[in-house]
Amino acid sequence: MSAVEVEEVIDTHHEHVNSGMARLMRLLNVGIEVSADGAYVLDHSGAKYLDCGGYCVFLLGRRHPKVLSAAYAQLESVSLGSRLLINRQQAEAARCLAEIAPPGLSYVWFANSGAESVEAAIKIARLNGKKRFVAMKGGYHGKTTGALSLTYNPKYREPFLPLLQNVEFVDYGDAEALRSALRDRGEDVAVFIEPIQSEAGVVIPRKGYLKEVERACREVGAMLIVDEISTGLGRTGAWWYCMEDDVVPDILLCGKALSGGVVPVSALICSAELYRAMNINPLIHTSTFAGSPLVSAVVKATIDALRELDAPERARKLGSRIVSGIEAILARHRFPFVANVRGRGLLIAIEFTDESYAGEFLLEMVSNRVIISHSLNAHAIARLTPPLTLSDADVSLLLTAVETSLVSINTRYFQEEWGQV
Repeated sequence: MSAVEVEEVIDTHHEHVNSGMARLMRLLNVGIEVSADGAYVLDHSGAKYLDCGGYCVFLLGRRHPKVLSAAYAQLESVSLGSRLLINRQQAEAARCLAEIAPPGLSYVWFANSGAESVEAAIKIARLNGKKRFVAMKGGYHGKTTGALSLTYNPKYREPFLPLLQNVEFVDYGDAEALRSALRDRGEDVAVFIEPIQSEAGVVIPRKGYLKEVERACREVGAMLIVDEISTGLGRTGAWWYCMEDDVVPDILLCGKALSGGVVPVSALICSAELYRAMNINPLIHTSTFAGSPLVSAVVKATIDALRELDAPERARKLGSRIVSGIEAILARHRFPFVANVRGRGLLIAIEFTDESYAGEFLLEMVSNRVIISHSLNAHAIARLTPPLTLSDADVSLLLTAVETSLVSINTRYFQEEWGQV
């Protein structure tokens, strides 16, 4: 693909997709994604990038053989169902997901995106008498109207006001603030929480906090909805990070990795009791494409593949190795613009002293052929969300790129020599 053809693609984006994003494409000077396999993505020039971005989607990497095989086989028979005849694949996928869910959560509602599963949770909360909502400062649950009502960042909320009413935000990590919010008619409330705030820059709560949140909800009869869309399915070193505090929510949300890196999908999982209204009236909340045979076949194959890999254990070990490697780099150089590195499993954050350095780091990493992610609610934090499939060589490449990128920034702004404080 020539430079002229690349410009034509960007021009088409500018004219028909989003002109602002087209300007950003030109500014970043990134290539056109043409293929992907395993942990790598190739652009139009043939450049090969290690993919440690993707916002928690590619836990199995790209084109995982088991997932692709299931997708191809389903495409050869029925990809989208009639919605009248029985969808066997949906039933099997739901059963597989329920088998790894926290105890007591047995009903599954599939959606097409994380935000859609949040919308479904809002509806089920209302069907069960919950008319008020408490969410966390710094939290991110999506950008559809209901999900945005529970997302804290004013930059995303204010252009679309008014949103849902009766939503209160409390400090994340402060169980007493939650108790205070639940003091008046807490039985009318549904509480939304992420066990780790991913888009806020991988904010990891202290041990015991999530259990205190659960206890506060149980004391007054509030509903607890845990959003594990980014953290679930093994990425953080546990099938569900809330279970690290022995928390069993009323509703659990998952997505991202559930896709196998192949199809858009998310899911809501809850108890039979809470799902009762949906069972009584199956048409009360539906979606044309949700739970299609193709998506369901991919979901089942994805869960099978994650189980075969022992995803939580593998993520724990691999993530610990990467974080330790970055900590060694920081100890070696003591960069004045890096605050810290932290993570759980394969959800890792590098925090900078200013958001400009995070932006520079993302660009440097791309120039060193590694893709990472920024954080929507914390621009001074760069996130690494590598796949489970990284080899030893891939880990070495990642750590070398991190060190090279940080040294480049340090040289540019602080005139430090390699290895000096």
